[in-house]
Amino acid sequence: MLVGYQAEGTRGRALKEGATELKMYGKYYKVKATIREITSLSAHADQHEMLEWMEKIKTKPKKIFLVHGEPQAQETFRVKIQDELKTEVLIPKLNDEFILK
Repeated sequence: MLVGYQAEGTRGRALKEGATELKMYGKYYKVKATIREITSLSAHADQHEMLEWMEKIKTKPKKIFLVHGEPQAQETFRVKIQDELKTEVLIPKLNDEFILK
């Protein structure tokens, strides 16, 4: 049983997409299960809920870093935040460095 969102690159996503074997600890194992999914139990807020939350922050941040989510969703959310909150939004890549003042 898969509960909630299965992120790209995870074993859960592989199972959801019909993988017949999974690699764990360097070994491959056959999938001998029927996979079912419950999508309604995710604990994450959606973009609309997160924007509502950010709008309530009294002292607006100068920059927002998006560090969670799949690339296409991050980019869509980056544009929404910038358009609605007029705040710079960055999507850092591995090993990026930033100086915060």
